[in-house]
Amino acid sequence: MPVKFFIFLLFLITPCFCENFSEFNRYQHQLSKDYVTKKITHFLQYSEEIENYYEVTEDSLVLYASAEDKARGNVEYRLNFGAEVPKPSQFNRPLSQAKIAIDPGHFGGQFARLEERYVEMEHEGKTLYFDEGSLAFLTALHLKKKLEEKGAIVLLTRKAIGEGAYSENFFDWLKNHPEYWEKGVPLSTIFLRYYNRLDLHARAEIINNFNPDLTLLIHYNAVDSELPDSNQTKETTRNFNLVFIPGAFCQGELVNPEDRYHFLRLICTQDLEKSYEMAQELVSLFTTHLQVPPLKTAKKEVSGFGNSLVSADGVFCRNLCLTRLIKGPLCYGETLIQNNLEEALELSQNKAMVEGTPCPERVIDVAEAYFEATVSLFH
Repeated sequence: MPVKFFIFLLFLITPCFCENFSEFNRYQHQLSKDYVTKKITHFLQYSEEIENYYEVTEDSLVLYASAEDKARGNVEYRLNFGAEVPKPSQFNRPLSQAKIAIDPGHFGGQFARLEERYVEMEHEGKTLYFDEGSLAFLTALHLKKKLEEKGAIVLLTRKAIGEGAYSENFFDWLKNHPEYWEKGVPLSTIFLRYYNRLDLHARAEIINNFNPDLTLLIHYNAVDSELPDSNQTKETTRNFNLVFIPGAFCQGELVNPEDRYHFLRLICTQDLEKSYEMAQELVSLFTTHLQVPPLKTAKKEVSGFGNSLVSADGVFCRNLCLTRLIKGPLCYGETLIQNNLEEALELSQNKAMVEGTPCPERVIDVAEAYFEATVSLFH
């Protein structure tokens, strides 16, 4: 294996960890055992396997670097309990002073097929076609304008349809990594398995450097969408909204020190509580603005999104790359089912305009829901 390829592969499978557990020392002897235990149970633990990396004793939460270290008693970090049960804190500044980060999901445009985030359906002799990355970007663009009119400072992680956040374009990046395409690996596989991972980490880095009061991750949804013809999308009668917040660590997801850092961050800070508050408001406004209900289920396996903990109707904890890596309160919206025929008919027609670009009216509706939910939290 060439040295260059080995180093690159090592980078992909072992993300750089630059955080320090000592920043949580200010929480020593503060949080109660009951508070920490309930937070882990209700929000953070999906798999029992992660107990290989932590332990709740009578007087502390203990982190371990491995199951072997736990067996030997080799402590990585100890958070000593106190008596405090923090009350949910408010967003303590007006919207006119707030910093809001918006991440329009995916890429869209020229990359829609490579990232397999598009809808193509036949209806009454016509082809309905649109892609999630473009819808998400136009939604973010309208939301940004509305928030800035209120005085907020707004960051978009990507600047255009068909672009991501990573500094190097996919095809330029591909030229420097012939080890993939020379072996005949499909471009979509290379994009999703390797390049997309780099892009997600770039988005998280951009957001964390901005240090926002709130992060909104905008996505549109699809379910049961695969047909034998990979160019076609299966129609469904289902339609619902949901919002992801951090949590639900699964098997193997506390192996890296970076993951254990974020596990502890979500315990100590109120990022989770604020995310939950915003998510409930967002689901409510999705319901009223879009006339589409939230997903209601008692199952852990959420409509194709496995490894999720049900937190409330339409609100689910899920340990996605961005829900884990981004610091601060966040909501990851998965709104509407794009391959629902009624939605597909709406989303494939550009009857509105955002910043000079034609777009579906549903994009405006979704952006307005995000906007009103955000306004309700800042006073």
